[in-house]
Amino acid sequence: MAIHDRGLAGMIPRGENAGRLYLQCPAGDSPEQWPDQRIWSELAARFGTDVPSGKIIDKRIVPLRCVVYSPMSHGRLYLLGDAAHIVPPMSAKGIHLALYDTEVFARAIIAKIKEGDASGLGNYSDTCLRHIWNYQAFAAWLTELMHNAGDASYEGDFRKEVARAELERQFSSEAASRLFSELSAGLL
Repeated sequence: MAIHDRGLAGMIPRGENAGRLYLQCPAGDSPEQWPDQRIWSELAARFGTDVPSGKIIDKRIVPLRCVVYSPMSHGRLYLLGDAAHIVPPMSAKGIHLALYDTEVFARAIIAKIKEGDASGLGNYSDTCLRHIWNYQAFAAWLTELMHNAGDASYEGDFRKEVARAELERQFSSEAASRLFSELSAGLL
């Protein structure tokens, strides 16, 4: 990850010969405005060094959004994972939340079938939503922080400096670092 005056950049490995690239760009841009050479050049500029390049097989401009449907059930219909909530990719919590929903739902189904206890199904939405809102708050905070810290055009110079101060705190405060680590690891 890199925070640069032109915006956030990220390279996430996806195996030995593949990766996922992230470049913060203006919301009105289209993939056609970002040919491969521009992407590689921009990554090198934001990282401050040459980066390994290769064929880019998919380009998308992804709106960074948070969505939560509440309640997560209606009658015998139950929503799990992305059907119930979406978090921006910056927080890397989509699979974590989907697995949590699945575990809560599976335990509720097992209790209903084995013991005739439907309370888990009745409480499914409330149980999951307490967990989901905690991670939605983390995802929204992290996304805003990372996007504001580099590019002042995102929300202005004031928010840029506030974001940089928040990032610095992650490295200088043991309490802030511990909370970030716990949220990142999914321990809360």
